Amino acid sequence: MRAAATPLPQAWRNYAISNFVSQIGTWMQTTAQAWLVLDLTESPERLGLLVAIQFLPAVFLAVPAGKAADRWGRRNLLLGAQAAMATLAASLAAVVATGKASYPVLLCFALAFGIGNALSQPARISLAAALAGGEGAGALGRARAAGLATLSFNLARILGPAVAGFAIAAAGSAFAFAANALSYFPLLLFLVGRHENDAPPTRVRGAGREAFRFLWSNGATRIPLLTVAAAGVLAINVQTLAPAYARFGLGINASGLGALIGAVGAGACLGGLLQWRWPADSIWRSLAAAAGLGLCLLALSATHLFSQAALILTVFGICSATVLSSAAAAVQRLVPDHMRNAAAAIQVTIVLGTNPLGSLLTGWAIGRFGPGVALAGLGAATLVAVLTLSLIGGFRREHGDVRFHAEAFVDPDATAR
Repeated sequence: MRAAATPLPQAWRNYAISNFVSQIGTWMQTTAQAWLVLDLTESPERLGLLVAIQFLPAVFLAVPAGKAADRWGRRNLLLGAQAAMATLAASLAAVVATGKASYPVLLCFALAFGIGNALSQPARISLAAALAGGEGAGALGRARAAGLATLSFNLARILGPAVAGFAIAAAGSAFAFAANALSYFPLLLFLVGRHENDAPPTRVRGAGREAFRFLWSNGATRIPLLTVAAAGVLAINVQTLAPAYARFGLGINASGLGALIGAVGAGACLGGLLQWRWPADSIWRSLAAAAGLGLCLLALSATHLFSQAALILTVFGICSATVLSSAAAAVQRLVPDHMRNAAAAIQVTIVLGTNPLGSLLTGWAIGRFGPGVALAGLGAATLVAVLTLSLIGGFRREHGDVRFHAEAFVDPDATAR
């Protein structure tokens, strides 16, 4: 009980605040980018292709990025990648402001941002977990921080698109891209101020393989990560789903799109609060949340009213945040520190690596069949995937395969001592 009341370290709080500002800018750019693509192409398939290209580097670079964080330190890798992405955002703002933006140009920027994000994410996750577990907070601090990180991310998902929607209407898309460039500076200043070397004193050969074996052999991590993978392909594709549904399903403008994505963010904030207040202690929370995603897509396919869609997307946000934060908490709470970078890289590969396929699938389905049929089909497929994983999880636990409950809460730091 004392551990639950331990405040999160000051370094983590400073990091979280600067990261929050950066996330607001990122969501402003995400919203402006999607709307600009639809303005240029009027094609949900091309939007899906752009989002897929942006997330594709995570499939190939996340694991090497974890090794790079081991070699050069999380702080150094993150500092370089974030500085490069700030420069890219400023360049994109200039291209759009001068009227030089075209679909091929946007594809090139999407790929460059995808590379920067793939290099950043393992270091970002593992650094946050290390900061959250300091000053005696331990594994429980990391689990609580996973919920607060989800809350922060989704507060940004409320504010960023809402501000972007008004900014696009008042000043054009270039303003949103420029704001994203400026939003990197608080995080860059935080990283510059951290001088300690956070690379492991001794790098363990084969840490990636060891981390994969650890995550796969433990049902408390395997089932949530498989649930994330299924949801990532079939359901959690907001960057493609929301703009395409807003334009072709509801026929609303950029401000309306910002409000819809904000509704997803509002729900996701509640999901983050749930994870912070009651950290996940079984595989069933993530599975139930994934089933909720499928039901939300089915409900969304049957409505053409903005108010109903916003309410459904709020519930969708709760479910999506619960799926992601449950998996993140399981991974970061269980893994020993020496394989934390490698485990974070595997987690990023799954979370971001499923987006290319999911974005292509969502964009193609909406373009081919229309929003109603496409969302109904994706929702039904999500429910089938959840049922399959539930049966597998129940069978494995029944036959004593791995740790699903109490052992999932063993503090790896304590066992190392």
